[in-house]
Amino acid sequence: MKVSCIIPAFNEGQTIRNVLNTVKRVKTIDEIIVVDDGSYDSTYKNARLKGVKVIRHKANKGKGAAIKTGFSHSHGDILLFLDADLYNITPRKITSIIQPIRSGEADFVKTSFRRARGRVTELVVKPLLRVMLPFVNFNQPLSGQFAISRKLMNELKIDDRWGVDIQILLQLMKKGCRIADVDIGTLRHKKQPITNLVNMSEDVIKTILSELGIIANKHKLVIFDFDKTLIRESSIEVIAKEFGFEEELKKLREKYQNKKIKDYDITLSLARLIRGKTKKDFENVCEKLTLRRTVMGVAERLKKRMYELAIISVAFSPVVNFFAEKIGISKDNVICPVLAIDKNGRYTGEAIAKTKHNSKCCDKIICKADSAKELMKKLNVKPEECIAVGDGKTDECLFRACGLSLAYKPEIPVGDIRILNLSEILIYAE
Repeated sequence: MKVSCIIPAFNEGQTIRNVLNTVKRVKTIDEIIVVDDGSYDSTYKNARLKGVKVIRHKANKGKGAAIKTGFSHSHGDILLFLDADLYNITPRKITSIIQPIRSGEADFVKTSFRRARGRVTELVVKPLLRVMLPFVNFNQPLSGQFAISRKLMNELKIDDRWGVDIQILLQLMKKGCRIADVDIGTLRHKKQPITNLVNMSEDVIKTILSELGIIANKHKLVIFDFDKTLIRESSIEVIAKEFGFEEELKKLREKYQNKKIKDYDITLSLARLIRGKTKKDFENVCEKLTLRRTVMGVAERLKKRMYELAIISVAFSPVVNFFAEKIGISKDNVICPVLAIDKNGRYTGEAIAKTKHNSKCCDKIICKADSAKELMKKLNVKPEECIAVGDGKTDECLFRACGLSLAYKPEIPVGDIRILNLSEILIYAE
């Protein structure tokens, strides 16, 4: 039976080399994969120097996402998972984790060990399990050191974030699998800052309650419109005022109202009017735009509840990306017309659409419905698990593509539910 060792890593540049040096000494391991989950330290560089397979996430997605990535790139019959922050892992300890599966005694191996710390385990997980699942008696239910058969791994449903270790254990217990608890002695991990431990505790509690059926996440992805939803204004109106083409914008809108041009013609014409401007020029414009008061708090709560956030807009990329970064939404989850830039850092007057114009649906440069479908496919989310939030005026095709549409102070009746405050998203998301 071939063995693949998968090591999820996030900012573990100081310890990853020691872990890899140890793993490489275990002759029964056929493949070593490091998944760099969006690190901004030397993790990727140090792992590459050890000559192992390294897969890199552009942004931090969470431990569960790293585990899934490692699994999808592996070939072993047995999958061994190790943390990247171990100071004193040894070949003997690693071998003892694999052995029960190799010998046919177990389908899954969870490790027990002694450690100086473990505040989330001792203060959160064990008390919760004693109340909710008194028959679950593992010394280290959150241990990231475990081994599993490939067949079983294929049957699991794994979330992206920190609750993955207890999630896997509870799912396998429900399946009635053969689970071995192997004591590997004393382990020393890197000390985590208190903010990480708070977030980890939330994720773990939510995972346990979800696996018990006490809470459920009906929705997984929240897609926001931009103008008059995340910000108070129409961004192009502010841009036109600052760059001096208000009259041209007015004429383009009049032509559109008289059905002489399409909506995408407006976007392409406006892009040409922006030719020669710089990123700094747009940053000055962004300072004059107003982010809605509740946006930051709502976004933070949704992210803590493990929702993916995205923006789909016909507003131009310099403005949308500026606020996406401010809110904490990954650029990978932003779809809008992208302004091309030359080697001198000036915009060329060209607008590039990530998704194609769809004349059967709408006349915009990007079809919000097609854009939403693209995001859902990339994030493995079904339409019924997706919420669209917009002011309604230009969001009808986006609303049709998503399972639930929340119209924020709409001027016309549209969407499934009308909301007056963005904080209401927190209610409907659950």
